[in-house]
Amino acid sequence: MGTFTAGGLREHCEDGRLVIDHEGKYQKFKTDIEQVTFSGSYAASHDQHVLVVTERAVFRLTPQGLMLTEIAPGMDLERDILGQMEFRPVIADDLRRMDSRIFQPDPMRMSM
Repeated sequence: MGTFTAGGLREHCEDGRLVIDHEGKYQKFKTDIEQVTFSGSYAASHDQHVLVVTERAVFRLTPQGLMLTEIAPGMDLERDILGQMEFRPVIADDLRRMDSRIFQPDPMRMSM
């Protein structure tokens, strides 16, 4: 897990939602990179299940490319997700909001 942007990103949680106080100046979802440290095409060709989890979104690697599957409560899809990427991901037909309990200080009270 990591942050969606870098370089001065400031955010906080409020009422079960994520609030961006100051956006980072460096985008991490780039079209061109200098060094490959993870090969998505290799992972896909070997049927590996890959998730990319940030504070504001969850993506799944699919044969069609990176698919946005969840966004944090309080985030605007265009401004806070797509507007901070150099490429447009596949958007899941069943795009969901992350559980708001993640963004609250109280215990989640999960059981197995």
